[in-house]
Amino acid sequence: MATAATATERPATAVAPPGVPDAAELERRGATVGRIDVYVQNIFDLGDPRENRTLYRAANHLHYRSRERTVREQLLFAPGAALSKQQLEETERILRSRRYLSDAWVVPIGYDAASNSAAVAVTVRDVWTLNPNVSFGRAGGQNRSSASLEEENLLGTGNKIQVGRSHDVDRSSTLFSAYDPNIAGSWWQATLNYADNSDGRVKSLALDRPFYALDTRRAYGVDLADGTSRVSRYSQGAVSDQFDARHSQHQAYYGWSSGLVGDWTQRWYTGVRYDEAAFTPLAGVASVAPLPAERKFAYPWLGWQLVENDYEKTENLDLIGRTEDVYVGRSLYAELGASNDAFGGRGHSLLTQLTALDAWQFGPRQELFLSAALAGRLDEGTAHNVSVTSTARYFDRLTPHQLLYASLSATVTHRLDADQQLLLGGDTGLRGYPIRFQGGSSSALLTLEHRVFTDWFPLRLVRVGGALFFDAGRTWGRDYLGAEPLGLLKDVGLGIRLGNVRSGLGNVVHVDLSYALDAPPGIKRVQVTVQTLDRF
Repeated sequence: MATAATATERPATAVAPPGVPDAAELERRGATVGRIDVYVQNIFDLGDPRENRTLYRAANHLHYRSRERTVREQLLFAPGAALSKQQLEETERILRSRRYLSDAWVVPIGYDAASNSAAVAVTVRDVWTLNPNVSFGRAGGQNRSSASLEEENLLGTGNKIQVGRSHDVDRSSTLFSAYDPNIAGSWWQATLNYADNSDGRVKSLALDRPFYALDTRRAYGVDLADGTSRVSRYSQGAVSDQFDARHSQHQAYYGWSSGLVGDWTQRWYTGVRYDEAAFTPLAGVASVAPLPAERKFAYPWLGWQLVENDYEKTENLDLIGRTEDVYVGRSLYAELGASNDAFGGRGHSLLTQLTALDAWQFGPRQELFLSAALAGRLDEGTAHNVSVTSTARYFDRLTPHQLLYASLSATVTHRLDADQQLLLGGDTGLRGYPIRFQGGSSSALLTLEHRVFTDWFPLRLVRVGGALFFDAGRTWGRDYLGAEPLGLLKDVGLGIRLGNVRSGLGNVVHVDLSYALDAPPGIKRVQVTVQTLDRF
């Protein structure tokens, strides 16, 4: 694989050079954007003697570097436009959100007082994006594995393509996916997924032009999904029965906004949605509980969103050794739809969802993040499939390399559809117990961690961290078979964290050893968990 030669490498510039006004001052002066220089750094910095070695030089040579055009397609500003500090910062966040880049810096590097214009440098750092991936994970006593070939930045264009095979507790899958985030250099994006599973097939296609920035004025999209699968229902960690399900979900939507006004963006959405689900028993297998009722909704919907422009750039919070863009503002989203026979649905239903985010910062050390969500519907005036969830996440930075983390989440449900279950176990945060171990109508989970972020950087490939943790959780209400909850379950443990900073996977490998403090008879007290997650 050849290295692209469309962009020049240079040291990253995180602040304006001496003598050049910073972005805030340039905006105050009413400066415009002049020349825009784009620099793409390769995976390894050969200017660093620790990385100027044969292996790293070979990796840089084999890697197809991001094209300059690919980077320019993400910019929110152009030559001649008024320079905006907010747009430069948001462009950085957009670039860092691309999995084929590990970091980005957008800063003024020159100023011409006569024309009142500033030259801007956009510098990005590439990661290794061709991932012939073979992985194995274990959580809650169950194994999962996968083998795939994934390219996150095809020929430096930012396009993704993946083929693979995976196996977990639910199914075996052969999958194909493709993603183009900037079709023909525009903000339109396309996503295609196809999976041939041991229990059915799933296919989806999405064509969207989203609200890609806070000041975006219009959004459009069409999303199509259809599939069949086998649903397993659990009681106390074991599969109690199974049945086949067929789902079809399609929608088209349009969104409009007046853009960023002060520190707030307000958006409106409208669309039409079709959602159908049908269920059939397995041949020769009797269900131990009634099958879910067939559902068919066809309806127009209206949504409203309010977003505050408030972000924090940090590191060693949920990742290791990578720049993190943390949302510390307030946001709210509300949606309401009405389905009835006239639109092609079955019966009369009101469907709603609501989400809210908020954050508090207590000095330079402590942060609290709150989230809440509600979803459900009224069928002929009766509430069904209602779920209310709230989560609080607290961080206290003890030192630059240590922090205390606490998370408390709670969920309450009402008349869940029979194919939906509220489950708590080794795959949902209760690390010392089997997966899907407790069921019920409501749940709570507490997690406490002492996180350690080291400077250890083995082979200049992964960042190493660790954690001591305590989990406690329980459910209330009977599960779908009428089994009583098991009460409060607790575990303690320690784990190693490996932060992937050189590849497009951009995730954290967890290796945990946990001990169940309240394991009932027949359950192993010691669990070894290996899994890959998107946070610490």
